[in-house]
Amino acid sequence: MLPEYFEFTLPTKLIYGIGILGNIGNSIQHFGKRRAILVTDKILVKAGPVDRVKKGFKNTNIEIVCKYDNVPPNSTIKTVKSCARLAKKHQCDMMIAIGGGSVIDTAKVANLLIVKGGKVEDHMGAYLLDRDDELLPSIFIPTTAGTGSEVTKVAVIADPDNDVKLPFAEEQFLPLMAILDPEVTVSMPGKLTAATGMDALTHAIEAYVDKEWSPASDALALHAIRLISNNILQACAQPQDLVARGAMLVGSFLAGVAFSHSMVGMVHGISHALGGVYHIPHGLANALVLPEVMQFNLKSRLERYADIAMALGVTFPQAVSESRSILESGRLDFIKDKLIPVDSLRDWVDAQSFRARGLASKALGNLSFIDQWFRKQAAEAGVDKIRILNRQLAYLTDMPLNLKDAGITDNLAKLEQVATTAMEDGAMLYNPIEPERDTILKIVKKLYDTRQEPLPVSDEDLRPLESKRGVTEIKNVFKDSDMLYRVFMAFYEQLKNNPEIGPALKKTNLCIQFVYQNPAAVITIDAAKEDLLIHKGDFKGTPEVTMTMNADFAHKFWHGKANLVAALTRRQVVAKGNVPKTIKLLPILKPAYSLYPRFLREMGLGHLVMG
Repeated sequence: MLPEYFEFTLPTKLIYGIGILGNIGNSIQHFGKRRAILVTDKILVKAGPVDRVKKGFKNTNIEIVCKYDNVPPNSTIKTVKSCARLAKKHQCDMMIAIGGGSVIDTAKVANLLIVKGGKVEDHMGAYLLDRDDELLPSIFIPTTAGTGSEVTKVAVIADPDNDVKLPFAEEQFLPLMAILDPEVTVSMPGKLTAATGMDALTHAIEAYVDKEWSPASDALALHAIRLISNNILQACAQPQDLVARGAMLVGSFLAGVAFSHSMVGMVHGISHALGGVYHIPHGLANALVLPEVMQFNLKSRLERYADIAMALGVTFPQAVSESRSILESGRLDFIKDKLIPVDSLRDWVDAQSFRARGLASKALGNLSFIDQWFRKQAAEAGVDKIRILNRQLAYLTDMPLNLKDAGITDNLAKLEQVATTAMEDGAMLYNPIEPERDTILKIVKKLYDTRQEPLPVSDEDLRPLESKRGVTEIKNVFKDSDMLYRVFMAFYEQLKNNPEIGPALKKTNLCIQFVYQNPAAVITIDAAKEDLLIHKGDFKGTPEVTMTMNADFAHKFWHGKANLVAALTRRQVVAKGNVPKTIKLLPILKPAYSLYPRFLREMGLGHLVMG
């Protein structure tokens, strides 16, 4: 089934990699010479990510001429004006933002102010710019895995004088590039990791159930749910795990793309109101409100909430087993006559944890009269999963589990104002059920009064630390060209004489030339002649393929720790000629990856072997 109409665009180029900020020169070369303002906050300046960004841009054509680091956790009109003023003063023609949603939203709206002028409030709304209007080119580097703001066309800025948040939406807010580097998220505290992660999870869930869903946003949202739910506890418990951190960043990005196309709903409407009236952090508000709104929406999107439960990792082996036993025994009459009305069986299923409720819908998919009931159990289990996840995050990070602990100290004296603000929020338009004021009041009251205990996290919910800093890199491996020739010429001769690799290379009839940089050298492997020859320096013939690369990359490649195809995409390797034929060499060269470290040790260069 397809919606009557949908659109999908993503003009932003996204690059991901652990430590990618240390090697972004090739990726940003096309921007040309630029004068950039760096937008961030003081916490990130102290924590280190800002210095890493500045260092990454140091030897590029983009000069960071000024820095604005006064962005608060909830950006305000005053913040945006100050940022725009500084950029104009330094005649900036590019925006670089490193931070969370508040920082990136500041850069978006400041950019709008720089180009269009006027007051911040004048630009509030949706799609006020003409299609031909252009803003300054932007590069966004998220340090929190939550908002997805690096790939969305929306921004929210606080108006503290009126206790509201101003929404902005423009196609031109989408940056030309977003850089995802898990290393810059390592310093993020556990409580912030939990809150921003639940923010991203909310984006994905609301994107999947909202009125404006589409096949594209559905696919992105479900995968985002899987990535985030599988990694959020690990990211909080083991903050140095760059694999988990990376999964959270990518999940947040996917959720951001999803909700920028299908929008968000009632969870965000209430959260925006709690943020505007009581200054509750947005991610925390979403975490608390999410299960209540899921329960409210459940009946209208039963099938979709069942899909969400599966993506959350809800499993029901016992229910599936029981159902298969009934099917195999041929007791279909028992199912038809007894299953749905029998209270004892219903109680049995309801009494199980979310792990034991039914994914039996898969096993019994052809039995629609059972399928609907089991999928209802699955959908409700998804709500349970979110409640349990919040409690586990509270155990790991001391995340508050009610609004009172979150900072509301006036016994909800402004409850009516919260309800009014929520009802006026644009996100409410996309909720699958039209929100009612009484529902909002009930949800907020419940979240204020509720008393839940943190839930200990078991070993099953975590995994061993998968990665701390990735592969240990060795830079400037070769002191000069002579050293490079000495090492690689000898190694290539060893490959030539290897009984497995040499004959296989000869059969390719390929003449391939390697042009190395830093230090400079040229080596040609010629298998097109009668004998396999290795040439040093100038080559009189015409290579079928010429591959240009940094010498350090070649060193990494021969360890089997570099992806040549990815390197071509990232322009770490520039290939001229019959590239597909060259790629077919990779299986032939695979045994060399174990030979190279041994070769280095035999040459007395064991200190160059990569861990």
